[in-house]
Amino acid sequence: MASEDRPRAESSWDKFVRKSTDQPLVPIGSLITLGFLTSGLKSFVDGKAMRSQQMMRGRVLAQGVTVVAILGYAAANGFKQEKKILTTAERDAAVLAPGRK
Repeated sequence: MASEDRPRAESSWDKFVRKSTDQPLVPIGSLITLGFLTSGLKSFVDGKAMRSQQMMRGRVLAQGVTVVAILGYAAANGFKQEKKILTTAERDAAVLAPGRK
């Protein structure tokens, strides 16, 4: 089997970018959660107990919204047909001659 017939392995970065563009609410929710966590921990270290408590509650809310987004994307993608994995030669042919099969 020639190396062109095998599907190319996807790098970790390529997978991250693909998943982030397919499911943009998940990384956004993760960053918001991280922001609440960081702010809450900083408030805790500074001795601002009330502010720290508010940030931790915000973190829990942001985590919940992120989990709901993950479940929503999983449910939406569960009803789609599986994509056929193309070989390198098939992918190149599709790019070079779009519309022809």
